[in-house]
Amino acid sequence: MESPAARFPHTGILAAAREWLGKGRGRWLGMAVAVIFTAAILLPDPGPLPPLRVWAFDSYQARFPRTRVLDPAVIVAVDDQSLRRIGQWPWSRDVLARLIDRIAERQPAAIAVDMLFTEPDRSSPDRLAEYLSSRDRALAKRLSELRPNDDILAESLTRARAVIGIAGVEASIAKGSPSAPSAVTGPPAPLARYAGALRSLPKLDHAAAGHGLLNADPEHGIVRRIPLAAYLGEQPVLTLALESFRVAAGLPSFTLNWDTAGMRSVQVGDLEVPSQPNGRAWIHFSPHDPRRYVSAADVLEGKDDPRRIKQSIVLVGVTALALLDQNTTARGERMPGIEIHAQLVENIVENGLLSRPAWARYVEALVFVLAAGLLIVVVPRTRSRVSFSVLAGCWVLLITAGVAAYAFTRTLFDPTTPIAGMTLLFGLMLSATLVASDRHRRQLSAHLAAEREAAARVTGELEAAQRIQTGMLPKRESVLRNERRIEIFAHMKAAREVGGDLYDFFPLPGDRFVVIVGDVSDKGLPAAMFMAVSKALVRSCALRTPVDAAALMTMFNSEISRENPEQLFVTLFALIADLRTGEVEYCNAGHEPPILVRRSGETLILDDGGGPPLCVVDDYPYEAGRVALEPRDMLTLASDGITEAMNRTGALYGRARLKALVELPSRRDVDVTILGSEILAAIKTFEAGAEPSDDQTLLLFSWRGSG
Repeated sequence: MESPAARFPHTGILAAAREWLGKGRGRWLGMAVAVIFTAAILLPDPGPLPPLRVWAFDSYQARFPRTRVLDPAVIVAVDDQSLRRIGQWPWSRDVLARLIDRIAERQPAAIAVDMLFTEPDRSSPDRLAEYLSSRDRALAKRLSELRPNDDILAESLTRARAVIGIAGVEASIAKGSPSAPSAVTGPPAPLARYAGALRSLPKLDHAAAGHGLLNADPEHGIVRRIPLAAYLGEQPVLTLALESFRVAAGLPSFTLNWDTAGMRSVQVGDLEVPSQPNGRAWIHFSPHDPRRYVSAADVLEGKDDPRRIKQSIVLVGVTALALLDQNTTARGERMPGIEIHAQLVENIVENGLLSRPAWARYVEALVFVLAAGLLIVVVPRTRSRVSFSVLAGCWVLLITAGVAAYAFTRTLFDPTTPIAGMTLLFGLMLSATLVASDRHRRQLSAHLAAEREAAARVTGELEAAQRIQTGMLPKRESVLRNERRIEIFAHMKAAREVGGDLYDFFPLPGDRFVVIVGDVSDKGLPAAMFMAVSKALVRSCALRTPVDAAALMTMFNSEISRENPEQLFVTLFALIADLRTGEVEYCNAGHEPPILVRRSGETLILDDGGGPPLCVVDDYPYEAGRVALEPRDMLTLASDGITEAMNRTGALYGRARLKALVELPSRRDVDVTILGSEILAAIKTFEAGAEPSDDQTLLLFSWRGSG
């Protein structure tokens, strides 16, 4: 017949995969995942993991934003109320010139204009003259004699030593445009590079004292980093905020400091601003704050507080809702681009820029390797709850380390990437461990099933042995069917399924009657087998040759000692009663001596005669004892399982309790069956549920007289 694996190949593949996973409980799989993920962590950006990293960094800023300490930047905003009071946008450039003049009167440290004037002012008199020349030449002539608005704005920019914005673009727009000289120390680094720049009109461009880069380059629509410097063609330029510092300090140039890892910092006079190797800076954002803003209409109308602008870096931009250039920051907050430049100014003055050192990836990789090694050791050896606690502990430690590094050193440490790797490794290893556990459980189940099957066979055999052993014991009803001169109560209970105690009673010729009670030195099946042999030999010896009790014991000792490979021994008490006279001849081979209770109330312990247990001394000459019974006298024969019955506290029942129970006056005329049942009930009550430690045998023998 075709095998299932041949008919369904995927079944064999899955089984092989489970087998492979089960081996070593996933340790090899965990090591492979650890190596792959460590390599992924060490890859420089862009790699497969930056989305996790920036999510962690954004979470820091969302939950723990920067608190403003200083107020070095002021935004003069062309806001909604400015449009209502001054007029619609774009304003004529003579109005913008007046705005810049009013700002300059308040003595700012620098003025940075976040605007591009790429086309001539359509409301300038010269442009209006061209438009009206065909309709009213006289008016056009008078207008053409007025100064162009761009000239007025250029003069204002020159007087104010203002910084004007430029935007890097991929296509070359203009060549030979002005920019600040720069000095470069060290080998060049991979700065952002633009083929050209979108600039204002040459007249305005040349009038400005500085030219600052406006590009923020959002990452997937989110602004996290701003280029401190970039290449426009082959010429390095500073971002708008840093160019404002250069102009404020009156410096003709700036310096870019490099090393083998990339750009290290930007030097503007005494001000050194640290940089990431690619020339960008991580902005430490604070929430949007209206206190950064002054309305352009208030400045034009003189309604602002001049002290607010004095010695501050003033950023001029458009924030009106209909004209707003909104950006999403790392905090997930929408914010005008001009405010992001203001936040950069605050970061520089407060020395609050965030840092992502080049060695951070190596630290994260090392942390992951250590945590992964811990999980590879712990997961296969402990319960899932314990191993998950270890994983959760690693999570807490990493998150705490990341938050602490951000809060106290402004260093961006990424806990999420190692956490993601640890969680993936934990999941795979836990799955492999569960597969191995399931495989082991199946093996144990199969082994347990085999053991149960074997145990069932043994149990069945023991139950059969128990039935055989019980069936070998004589039945009082059968033996004493026609005998009224004696009464017998006999009971035997094995400590296990089968036991080593024995009793027997049977008649002999000449109105004689034999009673024996014995105890094999072992328990369980070996003792039961030896008991069966002993019982058969005693009966055989007694019936084969009519002898007295001593001769019977000597003969039996000789017979049973011949084949005894396990070196077992037997304690045995045997009596031969003459049913006509009540004369009893007995011999005790190391057994508990019987208790004789006479009807008169006298109690005797029959300890005469006898000798050592059988199979201990070969050819030992046993001696017999004799006693004359009177009618209704009773002998109590018990094994040591009766006198040594134990309760839960470890106390023994003892011969004294048994003797006291059978010698009570109220017991003298009681039927032996009733008395035997009461003795067994008393012993059971004493044991109080404790398991018997030995086989228990009780036999009561009473001679009723010869009549």
